[in-house]
Amino acid sequence: MTPTNLFRHLCKVSTAAALLFFTAGVDALPEDREQRVNIRSDAMNAALSSNLVVYSNNVVITQGSLKIRADRVEVYFTTDKEVRRVIAEGKPAHFEQKILAGENPVKARAQRIEYSVSSEELLLTGEALVDRDGNTLAAEKINYDLTTEQMSARGQTGKGRVEMIWKPEKKESPDNGRGGQ
Repeated sequence: MTPTNLFRHLCKVSTAAALLFFTAGVDALPEDREQRVNIRSDAMNAALSSNLVVYSNNVVITQGSLKIRADRVEVYFTTDKEVRRVIAEGKPAHFEQKILAGENPVKARAQRIEYSVSSEELLLTGEALVDRDGNTLAAEKINYDLTTEQMSARGQTGKGRVEMIWKPEKKESPDNGRGGQ
């Protein structure tokens, strides 16, 4: 996988996290968008007057191949009941989804995963990691602007650095699979 392809895969991972409750514009499996969202948790508190629903303790959200596990998930709504922001927190919170059919799922984790709908930004904070088939990006903070498709990562001051690791691509044999004929 070339660095450019890895960057694109990592961008897709970040974008797919937004699929939590939003289906438009996400590069995920088309059948995921048609599946119902299933949310399980030990507790749920809805403060409809303040447009907030909080799921806590063993939160598991699934939709098709999408799976999010967290200790706590907050869903903020506008006064028109449109989702405004989603925050998943855990030690760490986990995200997993197949982006393309026939490939392994993309996995991400962070202490806090926040998606702001109006600004179309995804923010992974606290020991953030994105993994696609062993190709990884790790940092204290990973920020992805969905509108401009720009991603930035920062290490924790004095304690950590940004680390990207990718495996070399498998090369085709020079005989193009003809068995040396």
